[in-house]
Amino acid sequence: MLVMLLRSCLTFVLELFYGPLAPLYPWLTHLLFGRNWHEWRRSVLPWIHEARTIADIGCGPGDLAVDLATPERRVLAIDRSRSMLHLARRRLSRIGKRLPIAILCADARALPIADSSLDAVVMTFPTAVVLDPRTHAEIARVLRPGGTFVTVVAVSPKEWPWWLRPCSPRLRRLMSTAEEGSAYALPLPGDTKLMGQWIRTAHPSGTVYLWVAQRVGTSDA
Repeated sequence: MLVMLLRSCLTFVLELFYGPLAPLYPWLTHLLFGRNWHEWRRSVLPWIHEARTIADIGCGPGDLAVDLATPERRVLAIDRSRSMLHLARRRLSRIGKRLPIAILCADARALPIADSSLDAVVMTFPTAVVLDPRTHAEIARVLRPGGTFVTVVAVSPKEWPWWLRPCSPRLRRLMSTAEEGSAYALPLPGDTKLMGQWIRTAHPSGTVYLWVAQRVGTSDA
């Protein structure tokens, strides 16, 4: 019961930080996890190194999109929060060099992207939208056959900030729900185009739980 309450509170707070409190989002993640948050998100990189067209859905302030983009790799940085996309544009403007990144305001359940046009889709610490069958249908639609969908679902940190340590056992259970496969039961029932598996990745700062899937079938399947 307490874990469910904590999860609900966390979801409510995150929704605020995707709206009116978006400018504080980078500060919040740094306060809670320091540089670890960014390193955990980068866990997607080994799974998409051959991709040339990638969508980062729920891109937030754009940090991962910057890491994904190379002269040979085009990135669509997608978020439904205009506040977050404003931060992403500011992030790109400070880099001082042009990167092949297009910023797009869109919902994961209705992507304005052509069929079979992407090599990979990534989502990191997504909201409950990742559980929506429409999200999976859209991701399967925009991926080329053989394309990859990587989701960083949760993390179990080795250490919490000192001011959260009294709550750390419950927080650890909350953040590592993926280990039990309960909160994010992927793939969804009836989903036959995204075949995936759970992956645990060990970092010095904790264990990251990913769901890695491949688009199966043909482009017209």
